[in-house]
Amino acid sequence: MKITIDEIVKAIGADIVQKGTATEITSVSIDTRTLKAGDLFIAIKGPHFDGHEFMNEAISKGACGIVQSEKRKAQSGGIWEIAVDDTTHALGDIAACWRKKVFPLCIAVTGSNGKSTTKEMIASSFSATRRVIKTEGNFNNLIGLPLQVLKLEPSHEVAIFEMGMSAEREIKRLTEIAMPDIGLITNINPAHLEKLHTVENVARAKGELFTAMRKDGTAVVNAEDPWAVELGKSYSGKKITYGMQNDCDVRFGRMISENLDKTDLTFYVGGREYAARLPVPGVHNVMNALAAVAVGVAAGVKVITMIPGLESFSAMRMRMEHVQLLNGIQLVNDSYNANPSSMYAALRTVGAAKKAGRFIAVLGEMLGLGEVASEKHRELGTAAAEFGVSRLFVTGEHASDVKEGAASKGLKDASVLGDIEKLKKAVLDEIRTGDVVLIKGSRGMQMERVAEYLKNKVGV
Repeated sequence: MKITIDEIVKAIGADIVQKGTATEITSVSIDTRTLKAGDLFIAIKGPHFDGHEFMNEAISKGACGIVQSEKRKAQSGGIWEIAVDDTTHALGDIAACWRKKVFPLCIAVTGSNGKSTTKEMIASSFSATRRVIKTEGNFNNLIGLPLQVLKLEPSHEVAIFEMGMSAEREIKRLTEIAMPDIGLITNINPAHLEKLHTVENVARAKGELFTAMRKDGTAVVNAEDPWAVELGKSYSGKKITYGMQNDCDVRFGRMISENLDKTDLTFYVGGREYAARLPVPGVHNVMNALAAVAVGVAAGVKVITMIPGLESFSAMRMRMEHVQLLNGIQLVNDSYNANPSSMYAALRTVGAAKKAGRFIAVLGEMLGLGEVASEKHRELGTAAAEFGVSRLFVTGEHASDVKEGAASKGLKDASVLGDIEKLKKAVLDEIRTGDVVLIKGSRGMQMERVAEYLKNKVGV
């Protein structure tokens, strides 16, 4: 990365508090713990931290300049001190400036469910033939995505950026920064309702990807999701569809997913049949795989070259992570996050798998549902019963709603436990050889603590 100071000042519309000696930068930092000599330090102010408190530390470590939203001099000579109204916005502007200087094929992925797994499938599918960079971890927001863009090198041929969202206009801003050639919205489901209130508002916010994309790109549309189809209509450029409809560009054929570690998938592109063995179970992962293929089709990649990557991609930690415990119990750790749709997908997948014993579900709160939280948790309990759960453990503010919903469909064997230590011990005491244990909940519930406890106590 090489951007001149003049380019940065112009891009971010800054006031120069103090001129420095550096003429260009090769790296940006927002964290003094990892800052290197010569970095430009951007003092990000968040709800739980303020980078302005670390300005002098950045200088002592050799920062060539500081971008700040408070015009206070850091009492140092030889470095640039640049003032802006909003340092987070400035970080995005610097990333957009760099994006205009490098030209990989850029793919943006958003949606209520499946975006991280789909991003990994796309990356794995492309990696055999092209040099790929992808969003790492949860760097998918207004701070994380610009940092990922700034990691682009001229040698990168494909960049795959995941876009998260919790409010309107966020996806629009991320799209302006990343400037994608191909955009994918995996699906629209009830999530972030505490802030956005309705699924229609969620769709509008996610749909900002298509409305903000330039019109000479390609929108990849999930033909099975009514909201995604409607959002696709708003895009006037080229569209590629995937799903189970006969007119889809990438069409589902058939699948066999009896176990929790693989799915045999057949699909069609341009009338030709293809087969792949996915290293993950479930209909939702089939849709993720079809989405990845559709992105490849949009990019002009030969389908046959994508299949080895689909078959060998590494499932992400805490996302339908299948662990065999020593006592003959199968553990499915899907604790990374949860909303109603992802809960149903996990319950359906585990419920349909072959099992020697019982189906035990350990479910945490689905956070961020606002006024419909009680209703959605009762529906979750109903789904647990309908998908064959034998024994149910629930924790969180709306745990009693889940239990009530389960009881309404005949599942009486349910326990509500508010204390995580009691929950862990209760599950350990309950499970026995042949059981399959699903653990899932919203990120804030940290349900992986139950999974780690079982692995440590029983052994893997």
